[in-house]
Amino acid sequence: MRGSARPVEVLVEVDSGSRRTGVQPQVAGEVGKAAADEGLLVAGVFTFPGHGYGHDPRARERAARDEDRTLGQAAQVLRDLGLDVRVVSGGSTPTAGQWQPGAVNELRPGVYVFNDATQLAIGTCGVEDLALVAAATVISVPGLDRFVLDVGSKVLGSDRSPWVTGHGYLPQFPQGSITGLWEHHAVVRLPEGVRGPRLGSVVAVVPNHICTPVNLADELLVVKDHKVIDRWQVTARGANT
Repeated sequence: MRGSARPVEVLVEVDSGSRRTGVQPQVAGEVGKAAADEGLLVAGVFTFPGHGYGHDPRARERAARDEDRTLGQAAQVLRDLGLDVRVVSGGSTPTAGQWQPGAVNELRPGVYVFNDATQLAIGTCGVEDLALVAAATVISVPGLDRFVLDVGSKVLGSDRSPWVTGHGYLPQFPQGSITGLWEHHAVVRLPEGVRGPRLGSVVAVVPNHICTPVNLADELLVVKDHKVIDRWQVTARGANT
């Protein structure tokens, strides 16, 4: 990017404990210097504290501390090299509630906007915090213990984390489980004695991981008192590349 009127800004990714991507904080200087030597503007550091996922609230607290500590170390390494570190960015939905003033000056939690079945399962939100559902129609009731919906992986996504028991959460049937998922169909199993919905009725389904369903949709319908009051276009639809 040498000679460009406006240099490209970059952040150095740091591994704060999730062991996914990023460098150790003491190596951030090598990466930052190499980027600066190529004419890039190193604006700061970032991380994803994914090791905060799980049922243990203490793990979320530890991950948040790891995030602040490693980002602070990496930022100081870059500053010692004379780089102007303005952005110290972290955040995940499980750890966002553990944030305290420190080195981090930006949070990037994404799922928290709507929440999903995974966040419900690990306890970072309650049922009342679930803000996005897929409206599915019951298209078959082959038995008292199950029914079939007209939503599948092309609507709900196919993610199934270790903390959930099925392919989505049904607020109207919390004891039920989506045991089968195809492109356009979902099979729900019910425990004995639980009465299922009637053929043609509409059932709300909360996806396991909300990011994928949003990416699969062209627009989201905003509903209040069972009426559509607005439509939100998904502006990044089809822009994955």
